[in-house]
Amino acid sequence: MYGRGVPPTARSTTARRIVLAFGAVLLLFGLAMVVVVVGLQRIADAEGQVMRLDHAKHAGHHAAGLAREQYIHQAHTLLEWNDSHLPHYYEVAGEARAATEHLSHAVDSPEATQIAALVAESDRRFREEVIPAIAAGQRARIEELHEMTEHPVEEVVTLNEALNRSLEAQADAAQRRAEVIRSRVQLAVLGCFALAIVLAMAVGVYLMRSISRPVAALRAGAVRIGAGDLTARVALPGDDELAELARVFDRMAEDLGRHQAELLEAHRLASIGQVASGVAHEINNPLGVILGYVKLLRREPELAEREEIRIIDDETRQCQVIVAGLLDLARPVRLHRDEVDLGELAREAVARLDEIGRCEGIAVHCRDGAPVRVSADEGKLRQIVLNLLGNAVEAAREAGATAPEVELSWELRDDRAVLYVDDRGPGVAPDARARLFEPFFTTRARGHGLGLAIARTLARAHRGDVELADRADGRGARATLWIPIEASQEEAA
Repeated sequence: MYGRGVPPTARSTTARRIVLAFGAVLLLFGLAMVVVVVGLQRIADAEGQVMRLDHAKHAGHHAAGLAREQYIHQAHTLLEWNDSHLPHYYEVAGEARAATEHLSHAVDSPEATQIAALVAESDRRFREEVIPAIAAGQRARIEELHEMTEHPVEEVVTLNEALNRSLEAQADAAQRRAEVIRSRVQLAVLGCFALAIVLAMAVGVYLMRSISRPVAALRAGAVRIGAGDLTARVALPGDDELAELARVFDRMAEDLGRHQAELLEAHRLASIGQVASGVAHEINNPLGVILGYVKLLRREPELAEREEIRIIDDETRQCQVIVAGLLDLARPVRLHRDEVDLGELAREAVARLDEIGRCEGIAVHCRDGAPVRVSADEGKLRQIVLNLLGNAVEAAREAGATAPEVELSWELRDDRAVLYVDDRGPGVAPDARARLFEPFFTTRARGHGLGLAIARTLARAHRGDVELADRADGRGARATLWIPIEASQEEAA
């Protein structure tokens, strides 16, 4: 009963908001971690490039050094003009060839390619021209041969210096790029953590406002209801679980208040019933005796038309009506259900009141409508309609209008049969609204205040109710009777 509310898929749940709030914080921390990882990778790439460039510089220096050493062995061979240094030369030449090939693989640049080509060309010419010339004793060519071996070395040194400058420039640029990346990563990480801290503080404040305050309001409402104030309401705005809990809490307080009022009314009716059942017999006997003597007195011609006799008769019968009403309130309501046409029952009630003259001077209309059939006790339902109709007729008569009228209408609404009784009377006084259905409460001079109380008791026995309020247009009052069209499963069982 108290679980009704907004479906979970359609509402903004507290758990969802908490997850989103903390998810945003975790997202910032995760973003900071991603920035750190990506930044470290880029820094590692830049520093790796610096290391590769440093290695390339060392390879260039090593290749240039071996090229000079190769030239030195070539020069010694020319100076001594024999082949005593050739074994050392061949060893150094092999190392120089391997160093230049390594340099070509380590550095993709024209200088490295040219250095490898010059060293290889110098070795080839030394093997193919210098060594044969020495073997042939062509000492006159020594200066030519010396210049032939010296010139490639000078070009290698020049190219190596240019290569070193280029590699150093690239290494410096890579080092600066690594420093820039490191600075940016530091700023990004600091920014992410700062935003995460600010967001965490905002989440804390948000949770204080969206959870702590509603919980405090619910606690205050519970304390008030625990103290006996069933009019306490929490009325939290929103559509989350706490707001739904507050609405359920308010419905519970409303139901408790209604149940308490019903218990008080039942207790009051029980008290009335105890008194009525105890004294009804004692009262009805004197009333019967009084009415008997009234009949005897009316047999006397000189007394039959006396006003005093009529008054005694009327007041005695009014006392009988009151006692009968008290007994109706006191007795447990036993229902004998049958299928009843509510519209036909309303028309019969109008005809009955018209027959006994209670509708004299009042225009009572039944608005035509579709048949509405209900499972109800026909006698009890007729009594409800007669009470409401009689109340409306008296209200219309008190209005003093030139053409007072009462209108009855009925309809089927959802699973309920609803009867409306509209009058053009003075309406419902604001100070009387809370007591309309109390036994013996009436605003009329000759009313006994039991009609509405009995009507509500019988309607609630059918699991329905009776309501009385001003008409929407402000002209008179509307009494509404509604009962379920089907009997409950418990009654059927």
